[in-house]
Amino acid sequence: MDKDSEDYGALNANFPIAGSKNNVRGEALHAALEKEETLRMMINNSHVVLFLLKNEDKWPVEFVSENVAKFGYSVEDFTSGRMRYKDIIYFDDLKEVEEVFEKKVKSGASAFSLEYRIVTKTGDIRWINERTFIQRDTDGEATHFQSVVLDITRRKESEEELKKTLKMQKVLTIAVNNSPAVVFLWKNEKYWPAIFVSDNVVQFGYTVDDFLSQKIQYGKIIHPDDLKRVEEELERSIQKGEVSFNSEYRIFTKAGDMLWVNERTFIQRDIEGKVSCFQGIVLDITHRKKTEKALRKSLKTQEMLKSIINKSPAVAFLRKNIEKLPANLEKLPVNLEYWPVDYISENVTQFEYSVEDFLSGKVHYGNIIHREDIQAVVESLERSVREGYDSFEMEYRIITGGGSIRWVEDRTLIQRDSEGKVTHFQGIVVDVTERKEAEKMLEIQRELGVSLSTTWNLQTMLNQILDACLKIEEIDAAGIYLKDELLDQINLVAHRGLSPEFVKSISIYRADSPEARQIWTEKPVYRMDFFADRMADLIRKEKLTAIAVIPMKHRGEIIGSLNFASHTTDRIPQNIRNFLESVALQVVNYIAPLRIVADLG
Repeated sequence: MDKDSEDYGALNANFPIAGSKNNVRGEALHAALEKEETLRMMINNSHVVLFLLKNEDKWPVEFVSENVAKFGYSVEDFTSGRMRYKDIIYFDDLKEVEEVFEKKVKSGASAFSLEYRIVTKTGDIRWINERTFIQRDTDGEATHFQSVVLDITRRKESEEELKKTLKMQKVLTIAVNNSPAVVFLWKNEKYWPAIFVSDNVVQFGYTVDDFLSQKIQYGKIIHPDDLKRVEEELERSIQKGEVSFNSEYRIFTKAGDMLWVNERTFIQRDIEGKVSCFQGIVLDITHRKKTEKALRKSLKTQEMLKSIINKSPAVAFLRKNIEKLPANLEKLPVNLEYWPVDYISENVTQFEYSVEDFLSGKVHYGNIIHREDIQAVVESLERSVREGYDSFEMEYRIITGGGSIRWVEDRTLIQRDSEGKVTHFQGIVVDVTERKEAEKMLEIQRELGVSLSTTWNLQTMLNQILDACLKIEEIDAAGIYLKDELLDQINLVAHRGLSPEFVKSISIYRADSPEARQIWTEKPVYRMDFFADRMADLIRKEKLTAIAVIPMKHRGEIIGSLNFASHTTDRIPQNIRNFLESVALQVVNYIAPLRIVADLG
């Protein structure tokens, strides 16, 4: 029992004595004590805590109600002086509380209210509402503060939660109304009448009132060709017990324009599982649909172009630009890495490479350019870049995957970024080997014609013919036979690239031999089985892999043949056959007049 209770008990015990002296006064005292006890019980069982604070440093407590225990403190903590009221005020709020008290005291106010935080004995922070009455002496100086303190932590938390909820609601509302997604809440009825729609439905030309007033029902703005499908898909989702539904279909705007939308709907059910409404998000995907359509068309066109390119002789490519190429390019190793390829068409296989060879980085475009041409290619390309050209054209040689040499024509577009920096080279490479060879052959024939027209010695003429024809890379051996009318045979009168043993074996053919009879047929021979078995063995030992025997006919008579062979290729290509046959027609008119027996000795 505390001191106040003991005092109250003593007063109560002495009440009869006091009553005998002054019954009226005793009854009044008894009534006052009962009233005090009642008030004490009411206060201690209430939510409010009473404080009587001295207006001194840190506000010492002269009285505090017992229910201060709700903050973890005892009455004795304060009345003993161990704790003063300012000790429990939250540090961040203390200065403001002091300022308010000081202001109210100076202003002459008699009472005021204030909300701030205190710290419980366990260290928890609580929000309180304090209603303070200022006690003043006869001079008007504030001596005490009577404070009624109410814990409002829950209210503050609820207010804070409400603020957060309202803030989030505002953010979401703004986000929805400023987003392309229109939010609907539809009844589960025919044509899905709306009971909510977000403001941004105006993007479809409608107002919120158009739907909420039921002047317009959502199902009626769906394209008639799509409505039945949407209804059936939604019904299937409902029957399967699914919680959501997703579909793409067309709608009409208020102006009559057609739009594609994606609808993502959440199916809401009551406690019995019956569908009550649909909460949907409708997103305009018209641009995406147009893009997809354009993409499909583009892919179809791309596939068609790809098919055309892959069936054409032109190899398409996209090469990266490497700013700094190494010096002394002609001395670079085979695995040099520059001009990596981002794209190359499948028909690169004509050069005996695969697409993967380039895209994997195993082969870079610069790797396949002939070492003797790379310096000129780089210099020419750099000059085009430096002078601001948008394109580059050049003919040069490349090395195929099989090691052979091909001439190509490179037609390249120079791609630059917004700063004018070269990023890529896009173009096509066309195999022009046959054209280059044809040009070379025409030049050989032209030079041969000039030299033959100034030569009157048959042997010199024959040597000039052989030297000219051996400029063709695929031909590395040759011989010329002329007919000996007197001895009825054909004789080897000039040769190149053959071993002495082989020359001795083939120097003369009798007129009735298979070899001679083939010549008399007047048709060129490109078959290895042209020779008899004995000669076939000699040819194999000589390691000849391809032959060409071209009869020379002058004024209806066969006067001999031009014979060519190769140790490297397994057949004489058609363009070279045409060249050799053309040479035979060219030179026969020079040989025939000089063909006399004495010169063949």
